Amino acid sequence: MNLQSPFLSVIVVTYNSQDFIGDCLESIKRAGVQACKSANVQECKGENGCSFWETIVVDNASVDGTVEVVRQFKWVRLICNSENLGFAAGVNRGAKEAIGEWLLLINPDCVVDENAFAELYEFAQKGDDEIAVIGLQLLNSDGTLQPSGRRFPKVWEFVLALLGFYRKMEAKWFEGRNFAEVQEVDEVSGAALAIRRKVFEQIGGMDEGFFLFFEELDLCKQVKAKGLKVVYLPKAKVKHLWGASVKRVPDLARKAQKRSAIKYFGKHHGLLAAIFVAIAFAIRDFASKIRQNF
Repeated sequence: MNLQSPFLSVIVVTYNSQDFIGDCLESIKRAGVQACKSANVQECKGENGCSFWETIVVDNASVDGTVEVVRQFKWVRLICNSENLGFAAGVNRGAKEAIGEWLLLINPDCVVDENAFAELYEFAQKGDDEIAVIGLQLLNSDGTLQPSGRRFPKVWEFVLALLGFYRKMEAKWFEGRNFAEVQEVDEVSGAALAIRRKVFEQIGGMDEGFFLFFEELDLCKQVKAKGLKVVYLPKAKVKHLWGASVKRVPDLARKAQKRSAIKYFGKHHGLLAAIFVAIAFAIRDFASKIRQNF
């Protein structure tokens, strides 16, 4: 099999990820080599990469040893930002350097299953050009399911989720899901999300106004608006240490979640929706402070 350009460009955005980026990159290499065997790519060279897949790491000015760890993987293309530009901007910078038919966004706190890329390739070759986004199945570190592939949250549902009814709203968002089957969904997690590069470019990439959180919802919203499909692929599996990255910057993550949520609902539902969401955050934060004082 000879490819004029790689099938897959893997993009990993890092920030102070030294404790897990090594395992992530090792798993990407294993999955890449296995996919080459499945696709009969004769020129696969393992650590030196090949014509089937490439890996790009975009580091957002880490202050730990992340960059030093990544540099040990000679087959990885490393891009170092001089400041923390956020996840969306990091993805966009990696995408500009990518040449693959598909872009695969992988969080640095993920370990990719050995067969994941092969399963993704097999599914993508079935010829449904309307499929623009494919979400890989997420698993917890113990192998249990980490739900992904929900419908878009409505404004009132998100407000209630903030005010203490998260589990009930989450059940509504995942209603009707079968995590063992390929299903068309509204959105999938950005922890392991594949998107056709031409579609990514058509919609202008990720909205860099989202520093962290909600950027994948916005991306999937734009894809669906074009009449294209977002699909959940359970055979392509990734273990995700959920929250491992954001736990290192809890204050930044909380502020980013609030700003991104308000931006998302304002962008897609209007000013009044953004105001309602902002008020819900204020009530939640006020209630939290009261509880802390008692």
